[in-house]
Amino acid sequence: MDGFLNLNKPKGITSFTAVEEVRRRLKEKKAGHAGNLDPNATGVLVIGLGKATRFLPYITDVEKEYIATIKLGVLTDTLDASGEVMDKKEVPPVDRAQLEEVLRHFIGEIEQTPPAYSAVKIEGKRLYELAREGVLVNPKPKKVTIYEIELLNLGEDEFRIRAVVSKGTYIRSLARDIAARLGTYGIVKDLVRTRIGHFTLEEAVDLDDPDLEKKVIPPDKGLLHMGEVVLKEKAAWYFRNGNRVGVSGILSRSKNVRSFEYVRVYDESGDFIGVGFMKWDGLYPKRVIPA
Repeated sequence: MDGFLNLNKPKGITSFTAVEEVRRRLKEKKAGHAGNLDPNATGVLVIGLGKATRFLPYITDVEKEYIATIKLGVLTDTLDASGEVMDKKEVPPVDRAQLEEVLRHFIGEIEQTPPAYSAVKIEGKRLYELAREGVLVNPKPKKVTIYEIELLNLGEDEFRIRAVVSKGTYIRSLARDIAARLGTYGIVKDLVRTRIGHFTLEEAVDLDDPDLEKKVIPPDKGLLHMGEVVLKEKAAWYFRNGNRVGVSGILSRSKNVRSFEYVRVYDESGDFIGVGFMKWDGLYPKRVIPA
C-alpha cells in the first residue's frame, strides 16, 4: 500500500507507537511520519506508507499550526505538564495588550534552544534518550520561523495561543521563552497540532477507525503544496531513469510552477512518477517512482 494517512494522534502514545500501530493494522512493512508529536500532544500526524515514505521529507518541511495552552509560574524538566516540577515562580499581573506585545516579539525568524527532552540528536543519540539516562545536555540554539502567533484566551495563570511555525520549532521552548519575557516560568499544559501544510485536523482520522485503509490517499495527493508538471512520453522515461529533462520535454505545467522549486511530476497518461526540481534549464529528478 502506497500513500499517506492523516492521523489524529491520541494523547499518551509516541509518534513511533502510532506509526507502528498503523503499519500493523494495514499490514505494510514500510512506514514513517512527517514530524514528531510529543506523547502528551494530540493532532495531525502524517504517516507515509510504502513508496510514499520517500516523499515524507517534502511534507516535513512545510509549515505547521498548533493550538497551545501555556501554564505560567511553574517549570518542569520536560517543559510540559508530564515532567517533574523543578521550580515555581510568582506570576506577575498580565493584561491582554501586554501579552500580545510580547507575542509580537516572536514573529519572524528567531533563535530557539530546543528542550533537553526532545528528538534533537547529539552524536547520534536523541536528547530524550540522554535525559532518561541522567545526562542533561544544553542543545545549541537554532534558527526557526514563527509565521503567525495569535492570543486566543487569557486566564489568571495560563493562556492559549494559535501558532503557525516552521519545521523544527518547539512549542515547549516557545512557551518557556514567552513566559521568561513576562518575568516567570511557562510550560505547555495542552498541545494540539491542527495542521501540517494542507493536512488538517478536521480531515484527520482516529487510530481506531475501522476503515483506516480507505482513508489512505495516493502519494501525489499528499504533495498538493507543489506545482504540477506533465512530461512528454520520452521525457518521462528519461526522468524516471534519473536524467535531467529539458524544457522542450515538458508537455504542460501549472501556473504556480516557478524555477528553483519542487514540483509533482506526471507522465502523459496522468500517472505520478515522482518529484522534480525546476531550474531555468529544465527539470531535475529528486525522488522517482520506478516504472
